[in-house]
Amino acid sequence: MEHIQSERDGNLSILTLSRGKANALNHASVEELCAAVAAAAADDSVRGLVLASDRPRFFSSGFDIREVFAYDRSGMAAFFGRFIDLYESLYHFPKPVVAALSGHTFAGGAILAIACDFRIMAEGDFGFALNEINLGLSLAPTMRRMLVNAVGLVHAREVMLLGEPLTPARALEIGLVREVAPAGQVRDRAIACARFLAAKPPAAYREIKRSLREFGGREDTLSDRATLALFLDMWFSPEAQGARQAVAARV
Repeated sequence: MEHIQSERDGNLSILTLSRGKANALNHASVEELCAAVAAAAADDSVRGLVLASDRPRFFSSGFDIREVFAYDRSGMAAFFGRFIDLYESLYHFPKPVVAALSGHTFAGGAILAIACDFRIMAEGDFGFALNEINLGLSLAPTMRRMLVNAVGLVHAREVMLLGEPLTPARALEIGLVREVAPAGQVRDRAIACARFLAAKPPAAYREIKRSLREFGGREDTLSDRATLALFLDMWFSPEAQGARQAVAARV
């Protein structure tokens, strides 16, 4: 694989983002992650998954501005459809999943992080932001459920409507991350957390995790692919196009 590293640590699968300066997500990296997550889910010898980064100061900056912002509607449909497959596969992963946030975690990178069961974040001048509102976008239904399940409705409102980066201290305060650790220890702490969870009885862990996805008294199994056309309408709206142009001009 070109954009991620996949390795085993005992009964854990560790997927490490390794693309460019900031782990910006493009179609190829999303496809690699989809394949690696599916393989880990299907392998009975894998009892847990860790999602990490080897980039200094970044977990992921989100979508690759130069590539993804240039997609036409059909290209964006193909890319975002696979991105939906990726975060939903993490959210529904039947085993423990822990994210090692060793630096800035923004937009699409933050979506991958909230799809995990737990997050360990690096201390320092790093931010965690779901800043889609600043791009003229709304979060898709499963994205919203993942965030509400992670931090509750009050704090989810803060994260979605303000669109501003949370400091590690604030992320810890609202329960978004389980622990804040020195940057050099984040990966090891995430592995330790995943190993602890992987020792739990797997059927019980799987069922409890499924039950925690229940929303409004039941688990909503409808995929965000069902609302893909609505997302594309927003993405190509004049408001969102203008916001993207402003972002691209600053890069």
